[in-house]
Amino acid sequence: ITAQNSYELYVELEDWDGNVKYAKYSTFSVGSFGDYTLSVDGYSGTAGDGFGMDQPTSPYYYLNGAKFSTRIFDQDNVSTASQAERNGGGWWYTGGYPHSSLNGPYFRDTDGYSSNNGYGVKWRPFKNDSYYSFKKTKMMVRPTDFSTRVANIKLGKGQT
Repeated sequence: ITAQNSYELYVELEDWDGNVKYAKYSTFSVGSFGDYTLSVDGYSGTAGDGFGMDQPTSPYYYLNGAKFSTRIFDQDNVSTASQAERNGGGWWYTGGYPHSSLNGPYFRDTDGYSSNNGYGVKWRPFKNDSYYSFKKTKMMVRPTDFSTRVANIKLGKGQT
């Protein structure tokens, strides 16, 4: 779907205290079937950059260009273990300690972390904590020209 247009990504996160923060990326796309390579850029927001765009030399945090890995389709750069298995869910992993993994197991704030059940739903820069699992998250994708297109449709322009 992201090959059809230019897209942006908005990630909204809520912790167990009710604090809500966001990360917005002005450029977002996912590659074609088979590798689903992440292409992301232009971070702004209050949650911190969970894709590690500010650390392009880090083999762990920089996720731009990473292939999507699942427990049964390991595409990360770690030869000794599947990071999707280790973190408890599919994500764009490069190394062993990603800044983010929003598809990890959902833990309540009292559940706690264990090396046997994954790291939870995480976005490390939000609290500067690799083991904190969030109460709610949303990933929202829309065309970069969304507001212009909506205005034109309301005016009856651009319809075929």
